[in-house]
This record gives sequence, C-alpha cells and structure tokens, in this order.
Amino acid sequence: MEYSKIDKLNVNPSLLGFGCMRFPKKEDGTIDEVEAERMLDHAIESGVTYIDTAYPYHDGESEPFVGRVLKKYKREDFYLATKLPMFKIDSLEQAKEIFEEQIKRLDVDYVDFYLLHALNKDTWKKVIDLNIIPYCEELKKQGRIKNFGFSFHDDYEVFEEIINYRDWDFCQIQLNYIDTDIQAGMKGYKLTEEKNVPLVIMEPIKGGALASLSDDIEKVFTDYNQNVSISSWALRFVASLPNVKVVLSGMSTYAQVEDNLSYF
Repeated sequence: MEYSKIDKLNVNPSLLGFGCMRFPKKEDGTIDEVEAERMLDHAIESGVTYIDTAYPYHDGESEPFVGRVLKKYKREDFYLATKLPMFKIDSLEQAKEIFEEQIKRLDVDYVDFYLLHALNKDTWKKVIDLNIIPYCEELKKQGRIKNFGFSFHDDYEVFEEIINYRDWDFCQIQLNYIDTDIQAGMKGYKLTEEKNVPLVIMEPIKGGALASLSDDIEKVFTDYNQNVSISSWALRFVASLPNVKVVLSGMSTYAQVEDNLSYF
C-alpha cells in the first residue's frame, strides 16, 4: 500500500481511501452488510487506513454501519473521516446535536478528519452566519476532532473565498482528468499547493463514468497496457499530483476493492 506523508498534520494515511457512500445494497435498498463488511475488511487488512463516511450516506446508515465494522480494529490504526451536513443545518444548536449524534453512531471518542460537507455559496454563508467555524475549532481544542476541513461543490471563485478565509488543515475537492475546469478544478488544486492545504480527492472516476469508455478511447489505454483496468488510469492521474494525499474511491463491489488495491 502506498502511504502519504502529511507533514502539516503529522499523519501518514493510505493514498487510497475507502469512500463509504456506494456500498452494495440488498433488494430493499439497505446496505448488504455482510458483503460490505467483507470489502472493508479486505481493504483494511491490505493497508487502507483512511475511511470516509458522512451523515446522509445510505440514508443515514453508513455511519452506524462503519462504526460497527471498525470496532474490531484498534482505534489508532485507522483515520476516520465524516462530515457536518451544512445543507441540513439551520442553527448552531442543530450542528451541535448532529455532531453528538455522529459520535454516537460511529461509536468513537474523536473523528480524525471532520469536514463541512459539500460547501457552496449558500452553505458557506450559513457556516459564517451560524458561527460554525468557532464551534469546530473548539471541538478541535477538545480533541474531539483532530483535523478540520471542508468538501466543496461550486465554482472556483467560491472555492477561492473559502480557502482564503482561514488556515484549513485539509480540504476535499472533486477532480478527475476530464473535469479539470469544473468546480475548483486544476486551478483550485494549484491554489491548495500555494497555501499548503493538503488535498483529499473525490470523484476521481467521475462517479464511474471513467471506468468504461468508447472502444476507440479504451484502445489508447489498452494498447499502452492491457493488464490494468480503464478506471485505474483515472485514479493514477489524481494520485500522481504531489499535493493529493488521499484518493477516495466509493467502492461498491469486492472486485473494485481488489482492482484498486492492485495498483495502490
């Protein structure tokens, strides 16, 4: 397993992170817990240490499920990331209630990487108006969160405003080799390098769209190396950027876990 060195935070997470928003599901739409646990176990036993979930994933079932699976491992052996759903929050008190609920769901004393979830122009205004940042900074002082950041979905100008607001521990953006000019994009990537804000990448395979391409385009990849998957190139692209410290993959099958592990 490849590991990142984040000097700013004094941590060394696995370069591959397990995104817990696309677990296999049963016919009734709930998580197929037996298969999902098998996938998580295989990833962790193979060296994955960064586990990323969020309050709304799988209709609220991702956090408690992930918490149950992780109880079999030593707490210091993994980094747990989850997110405060600003799109659901209308008061500071509500934010506090949700954080306490998350800690109970995950059954942990602290969260390693805590993010303001999916910030855009409107939710960023709520963050400021509701004094969410001082609250999260207090959680960090208390040791209940170790690193404080945000994930982002909006235009570059909004990203620039947010990242310049304070010295963030890290941030998470959508980036892949097609969407270099969408949302924060490569311009945002370069800004994180300048400001020394370590990056976590989401949607490296564009929600699976870069796992299967037209025959003529796939031929370019297979002519170069027919022994690796098409999706592997998308992950390799973002993983090759120096300031990318974790590449999240929302794995939904055991085969995807094995494929990702084969080149990380």
